[in-house]
Amino acid sequence: MSPSPQTLARKSIVPMYKYHLVALAALTFCYGAIPTEATPRATVRNGTYVGFSLPSFEQELFLGMPYAQQPLPPNLRLRPPVSLNTSWNGTRNAMEYSPICIGYPSGGANDDLGHELSEACLTLNIVRPAGIVQGSNVPVVVWIYGGGFQMGGSADQRYNGSWVVQRSVEMKQPIIFASINYRVTAFGFLWSQEIAAEGAGNFGLLDQHLALRWIHENIDAFGGDPSKVTIMGESAGGQSVAMQLLAFGAKTTDLFRAGIAESGSASGVQYRTAAEYQPQFNSVVNATGCSGAADVVACLRSVPVETFIAATNVSAPISWSPVIDGSFLKSPPTATLRAGKNFIKVPFLTGANLDEGGAFGQRGIDNDTALVDALRSSYPHLTNESITTILQLYPDDPSIGCPYNTSDGILSTGRQDKRSFSIFGDTTMHAGRRLLAQSIATAHDVFTYHFAQPPDNATIEDGVSHFQEVAYVFSNPLPTQNPLSKRAGDAQLANLMTSFWVSFIHNLDPNYSDVPGAPRWPSYREHAQNIVFKRQGSFAQNDDYRAEGIAFLNTLEGEMEH
Repeated sequence: MSPSPQTLARKSIVPMYKYHLVALAALTFCYGAIPTEATPRATVRNGTYVGFSLPSFEQELFLGMPYAQQPLPPNLRLRPPVSLNTSWNGTRNAMEYSPICIGYPSGGANDDLGHELSEACLTLNIVRPAGIVQGSNVPVVVWIYGGGFQMGGSADQRYNGSWVVQRSVEMKQPIIFASINYRVTAFGFLWSQEIAAEGAGNFGLLDQHLALRWIHENIDAFGGDPSKVTIMGESAGGQSVAMQLLAFGAKTTDLFRAGIAESGSASGVQYRTAAEYQPQFNSVVNATGCSGAADVVACLRSVPVETFIAATNVSAPISWSPVIDGSFLKSPPTATLRAGKNFIKVPFLTGANLDEGGAFGQRGIDNDTALVDALRSSYPHLTNESITTILQLYPDDPSIGCPYNTSDGILSTGRQDKRSFSIFGDTTMHAGRRLLAQSIATAHDVFTYHFAQPPDNATIEDGVSHFQEVAYVFSNPLPTQNPLSKRAGDAQLANLMTSFWVSFIHNLDPNYSDVPGAPRWPSYREHAQNIVFKRQGSFAQNDDYRAEGIAFLNTLEGEMEH
């Protein structure tokens, strides 16, 4: 079996220092803060929030602001998010992160990093440069976290936006950084025939959409320009960004003008049907004691949260993830993207890491039979003909397998693991990235990348795996699982990538990076090229790797997306 989304998500969440010393000082201040005339304030449609200053970064933060009514039992659990529809007089504090949404595996009230977990989690955060006020009209980026749709939260300090905002000011291209929480796992994506009959589903994606609506309606109070919003995410967050392009079958939107998807697309994802989820849903109903209820969904909305968690936890054979619900996602994304219509096209920046298959490929593959079994297990609708073609296009040749550029050696875990990694890396990440770039480039500039810098804690058997680019994009020095290395060129690579991203958010073009000697990043409309990011020199390269195999994978939407 492939590693589950829960396992993949958990691998990227490791013990770390919860806060940088600067952030610690700021949060110590905010917990006991007494608002003064100098304390930053912002008046949104609902009322006035009081944030706090972060002098070391010359920034102002507003944390934990609700963008929806909290999805609590018995009425709002397993329902689309509902707007606040309330207002208040006076001020409310926005000085600390809210709890994050309940994700799995969960053994209690907190996750592995000590973040409080709760159903009352639909909040967002704002980081702005000091001096930015209502009327400043600066561009905005909205971060959507990954975690396999099984976990994650905006309070995770790997996603600390202060270094990005700081760099934007240095470049004289100031931006505002916003981050949101959304429901994950069964809380966000429970699906069955009963839920489908209600016209509900994809609650987590709807959370994201409502958060973007709140930002559109209120970001001007913080000095942002609602017409200059970029949505950005990695992994499941990158998939979410791509899915927001497909939202409700719309062709235009006022919620964002651009997108950034790192290691994530809407195609190549398995969208299971209500019938496929039904046995798992029935098990949840039985485990919660709701099997005798006249309305089992209403019963699930009312059971204690501990009961709901126990019934839907990681022992389930299939992870709860986005589905084709006929409303938010109207049709299979690959077919929609291939048709080139009925989705939102905006300027886009997207890419993937060299060796994504190291995270998504199945290990222990020693022969063709084992590889065929792995493909059938992961994609049960693949035909015999398609599997045969895939094996032909991805031959048993370790010298061209993943991790790439590691010569003819065989991985210790399996004689054909490099072949497996190549196939699964392309099915999950690289094929979708290329299709998305090709589809949007018919109408707008697209800038694509290939992150190829191995971290200094990786081996040749790991390669440049999933998530490794995040610390570089955020220029984040915190000691996480994939920290910025201290080798010559690493800090410069981080600065280049952060600057490219800021320039794209500010200008819709990464080429105003303010980095001397930066390579020119060509638009995909001019040349189908990627910027290859490496610490010893980044460069543009034709986007033609594994062209025949990836092209074939992108024809298999009927076999791979459900």
